[in-house]
Amino acid sequence: MDIANGVQQAVPVTIVTGFLSVGRSNLVNRILNEDHGLRAAVLVNDFSEINIDAELVVGVESNVIVLANGCVCCQVRDDLVQALRDLLARFQPLEYILLEVSVAERFGISLTFLDPSLRDRIRLESVACVVDADQIFLYPDCPDLQQLMLREIGFSDVVILSNVDLLEDVEVETVKAWLSIHVEGVPIVEASYCDVPYEMFLGVAAPSPPDG
Repeated sequence: MDIANGVQQAVPVTIVTGFLSVGRSNLVNRILNEDHGLRAAVLVNDFSEINIDAELVVGVESNVIVLANGCVCCQVRDDLVQALRDLLARFQPLEYILLEVSVAERFGISLTFLDPSLRDRIRLESVACVVDADQIFLYPDCPDLQQLMLREIGFSDVVILSNVDLLEDVEVETVKAWLSIHVEGVPIVEASYCDVPYEMFLGVAAPSPPDG
């Protein structure tokens, strides 16, 4: 809420996409389990793919888990638009929405931001694509898959190159060089277990701890 003007500001949304659910889940788990001070809502396809510390759970309501760090996690079954409406109605004020989707779902998500009931209440802040450095060249004989991956990366604001700890330095540089040749201008952030600063994929910095 803009206190000065009494106007509800659109909640920024970050889409986390990628070709393997494990990479996306690592990012989601960080938001849900760490004490970062953000009041964020995380939307996922399946609760079974995430790992929430039971000690943080303060409430469970059908498809929503409420956490002690201020976050809520919502399982989206069929209707993303309705899920977002419900979140915005029940949990205010929200500072951020993180939407975890597969590549196949990513291309239809943009229509959500055009829905008349949401277009003034949410805005697309950024798209983060998780790429597994250890498996990026796993299917050299499948050019269609590589083109799909490169197209997805091209639509992203940042690439999180995960599992770099499984490769030698020269192998990591080879992957980064290949990505830079095929997709120019997209920042690449190296990571192990998707352990990257929040501002890299949320577009905001985690709040500083209070003095004293």
